[in-house]
Amino acid sequence: MTRAPAILFDLDGTLADTLPDLAASANHVRALHDLAPVDAATVRGYLGDGAKALLRRALAERAPDEAALERAYESYVAHHARCCTDRCRLFPGVIEHLTTLRERGHPMAVVTNKPERFAVPVVRHLGLDDFAAAVVGGDTLPTRKPDPAMLEHALDLLGADRAGATMVGDGLQDLRAGQALGLRTIGCLFGYGDAAQLASAGADALWVRFGASL
Repeated sequence: MTRAPAILFDLDGTLADTLPDLAASANHVRALHDLAPVDAATVRGYLGDGAKALLRRALAERAPDEAALERAYESYVAHHARCCTDRCRLFPGVIEHLTTLRERGHPMAVVTNKPERFAVPVVRHLGLDDFAAAVVGGDTLPTRKPDPAMLEHALDLLGADRAGATMVGDGLQDLRAGQALGLRTIGCLFGYGDAAQLASAGADALWVRFGASL
């Protein structure tokens, strides 16, 4: 019997709404630099390229050099390790859709630019480890999305082929990584990415809700 193709999912803004916890940690670091807190909508604009990129954007008023950014990152890590599962939640329809995919035999993995030390606890907290056989984080490899190496690594961990595989995500980096590897791509318009950019990025499908195509 032919094995069902693999499906790879981004985490933040795709499977889960993690913005409140991300905003809390970003504002913790801003406070340490005598900066006023920013709202969640502003922090949303910082997301997509990993924690250090988030902090560089969050501290743009201070223009931190690499040493200062590294210290800020250490503060962020300590805070986020305590709160990364406080308020995160799955988007509506996730469990139902993943259950259907599992019943159809699709191997699944989470591929996120979020560092593993946060991605793995969030995945476990939300019960996603019942579906995802692997979690590849932003520090698993030397590169992160849009480099396709993370996706290729996830497929290797699943023992799955590229043929027919799909990358699902809410950011351009997700679509570009999938396209670079020749995968089918699905853009999530309900997530944290720019919906107009996603719509024009050449995804094979667009979801307005998890599992629901435009």
